[in-house]
Amino acid sequence: MAASSAGWERLASRTGGTIGGLATATAADGATLIFAATSAGVHRSSDGGRIWTLPGVGNTVPFAEAVAPSPDFARDQTVLVGAGDGLYRSLDGGDGWHRVLVGSRVLSLTISPGDGRAGPLLAGTETDGVLRSDDAGRTWAGANPGLFDLTVLALALSPQFERDRTGFAGTASGLYRTRNGARSWRVVETGLDEPAVQSLAVSPNFADDRLVLAGTEADGLLRSDDAGTTWEVVPALAGQSVTALAFSTGYPARRTIAAANDEGVAVSIDDGRTWRARGRELGPVLSLTFVPDGDGEALLAGLARRGVARSDDEGATWALANRGLSARVVLGLVLSPAFARDQTLFVAGLQDGVSVSMDSGRTWAERNDGLEDAAVFGLAVSPGYASDRTLYAATAAGVFRSRDGGASWHRSPGPSAPAVAVTTEFASGSAPPTLLAAQSGGRLLASADGGETWRTLRESFDGGEVVSLALSPGYARDRTIFVGTSRPAPDGAGELVLWRSIDGGERWERWLLERGADVLPLAVPPSYPIDELVFAGLGGRVVKPLRHTREVRSGERRPIWRGADLGNGAGRVTMLAASPSYREDQTLFAATSAGVFVSRDGGETFGPWSEGLIPSSVVALAVSPSYREDRLTYAISLGGTVWRRRDE
Repeated sequence: MAASSAGWERLASRTGGTIGGLATATAADGATLIFAATSAGVHRSSDGGRIWTLPGVGNTVPFAEAVAPSPDFARDQTVLVGAGDGLYRSLDGGDGWHRVLVGSRVLSLTISPGDGRAGPLLAGTETDGVLRSDDAGRTWAGANPGLFDLTVLALALSPQFERDRTGFAGTASGLYRTRNGARSWRVVETGLDEPAVQSLAVSPNFADDRLVLAGTEADGLLRSDDAGTTWEVVPALAGQSVTALAFSTGYPARRTIAAANDEGVAVSIDDGRTWRARGRELGPVLSLTFVPDGDGEALLAGLARRGVARSDDEGATWALANRGLSARVVLGLVLSPAFARDQTLFVAGLQDGVSVSMDSGRTWAERNDGLEDAAVFGLAVSPGYASDRTLYAATAAGVFRSRDGGASWHRSPGPSAPAVAVTTEFASGSAPPTLLAAQSGGRLLASADGGETWRTLRESFDGGEVVSLALSPGYARDRTIFVGTSRPAPDGAGELVLWRSIDGGERWERWLLERGADVLPLAVPPSYPIDELVFAGLGGRVVKPLRHTREVRSGERRPIWRGADLGNGAGRVTMLAASPSYREDQTLFAATSAGVFVSRDGGETFGPWSEGLIPSSVVALAVSPSYREDRLTYAISLGGTVWRRRDE
């Protein structure tokens, strides 16, 4: 296979991102490590939060929200992370991750220190209450007796939990306490009517001062100095949303406590009795931690979208500390069909909406006017973009359309439910192109007039969620649509189905049925329908149907598929893209969680194509429409960095 000597060129890197959790650990050499849970993985800092790295290669935690290093981290190197799809554990300080708990979204975590070992692990979930492990996360069991609300937003244990057996759980409707080692819980009377308790902190000096703090969603900060028996609302923060709490590393000698609220950060120097407002310029603060720094300490704040802010003077002044922290969630990358002339690219993300570059990817500007702050799951560009300047966005609020290159957006008439994917045919012609949109729940819609009117092609795909859409390049002639769906299986393995319709969506057949993960990237090369060729990514393989072959399974006729293994360490295929001149060059690109791979023989074999790509995990890939002349391929790596490579 031919190889290119040139590597990837970094074009643009936007630092920051949403920081759901911050936590510290002491390494074997005495240094303090900081872990930041972000939507793009778990970042780590070893210099007080000034510089960050994303450790590991091809193995990270998607949509991390809560992080808890082991109290014995210096010995066992263990870190736990809660995410949208369960709980992950690292046994090497965050370099590699393995999912140890599959199921409900994990919102909160805490680990009890033991006598020379880590004690019980508690995980607060969105729907399953509190889960407990007594063997370092190998096995889990429910710990919910006494809990009337199974949405557990916050957890905190006494520093002497092994002795006093005391801990607290905050739920969407109240506060609970355990005094028997988290075997059962009792509701705590706070004097408030069903407060949503979203943050908790127990004093490091709890054995003496009995101090506990609880931050609520709308009722301010609750304070107890009798181990949670009685509570009072702190007047200075009454009526506010308190999202995070942190005690000073020198507490109680240094009596500083920080609380994140809807006005920035508040700081107390008298055990939480009185508070001073700080950091009003920060915007929403989601997490807090104090970090030792020389003879003093720094306060770090995890922000929404903007990364990490650092203060060296107890919150009086702040500066962003995002060097190396690229944690933005970018899911879509599309190029203008007239890219050779206008050099225009678009990216879409869950937190930053739509951005555009008109200089081949070097500089970017957000284009979100009218998008209603909606999360954007995917983009499609009109095949006549050079003249009509039209884009489509699948968002949490439905399908939006722009007719001015993204400068302004308007909701497309019809579908207002969340849209998870959108695509349009790229065949040129005078008639409006066909536009497809998939909604949550598996509903598939089509528009033949540029999004003015819609019709339902299918209400659902046997309970599966749509994870990929593709139209044949010759759809106007062959009427072929591909839809990839994913649904849970009874044994938890999951089921992936590739559906095909050859009559514009009137009838459907299962074209591929596999057990596996929750993504099914597709690529339909320009040679379709001559060879009925479609490529699909399954784990670390790329598969394609064998021509003129069929097998019958469960009464259904489907092609026989042949797979090409990308090799050891390839990770999971995240996106596929065929060369626009595929008929001549047989070139196919595969983006994976461990880099980019290329095939020059129609998907028969693949070779690595990641020189210079750091980090190597790639979430989006696009080939220039004028690839035959310019030989350009673009990629977005995990965290939002834009890359370009010329295929020599």
